[in-house]
Amino acid sequence: MGKSDTDEITLRQDGDICFVCFNRPERNNTLKLSTLQTLRKIVSGFTDDIETKLVIFHAKGKNFSFGADIHDIQKQAAKRPPLVLRRRQMALGAELLKAIQNIPQVTICAMQGTAVGGGVAIASACDFRIASTNCKISYGEVKLGMPLMWQALPLCVQLVGPARAKKMIMSGQPENAETLLHWGFIDEISATDSLLDKAVEMARTYTSLPPAAVQAIKKSINAYSGALDQAIMHMDTDQFLLLQNSEDAREAFRAITEKRPGNFTGN
Repeated sequence: MGKSDTDEITLRQDGDICFVCFNRPERNNTLKLSTLQTLRKIVSGFTDDIETKLVIFHAKGKNFSFGADIHDIQKQAAKRPPLVLRRRQMALGAELLKAIQNIPQVTICAMQGTAVGGGVAIASACDFRIASTNCKISYGEVKLGMPLMWQALPLCVQLVGPARAKKMIMSGQPENAETLLHWGFIDEISATDSLLDKAVEMARTYTSLPPAAVQAIKKSINAYSGALDQAIMHMDTDQFLLLQNSEDAREAFRAITEKRPGNFTGN
């Protein structure tokens, strides 16, 4: 399927670089179900694109992405779709991350401000990450009584190792750009106003090289480092659906809405 603009995501081609931009700054680039569906279609379009050598993911506004749109999740849940449909909808994120990993071209994610949950998962599926000096990154699902899903957990472990991945994912606490550069989650830090320029500078390292060789190397490294991901993580959607209906998850949503600490019982 060909790539095309939408209100939620815009595309810009500059020579052999394609810019994919999250375009909901008024909602901190939160990700609705429709956003994920659109992004998956866009990503699939790179398979047959031989002109583009590199893809840069970035976002408008002060923040890269606050992750999943909680209001959209509640709206979808209120429709009470059958379980078979809910499982397919919940699997969409994992399909998107795998599609981003499988983009033949080199991918760079440029993040500014706050990046949370699904936004961080998308960044982790790219080949390289650049963060602004003011960037704070976190996996906030645990604070909603949920596990990290989208089969994003192995991507974090591969970048920072088991102990640091546990700290990020189990605590939900934000980490700053300097820390994540030291840990290896991000590759470079940039001033906010020159973030895209820095991404393009990095891009030129790869666009100047023979694309077939670069893409073959990328595919081999991804295959080696993620060989067991699917076998181990195939149940994370069902874990999410199970915990989504827990008393602790409902309490977490209430506590966030009422701006108070949660009272969690393990139920």
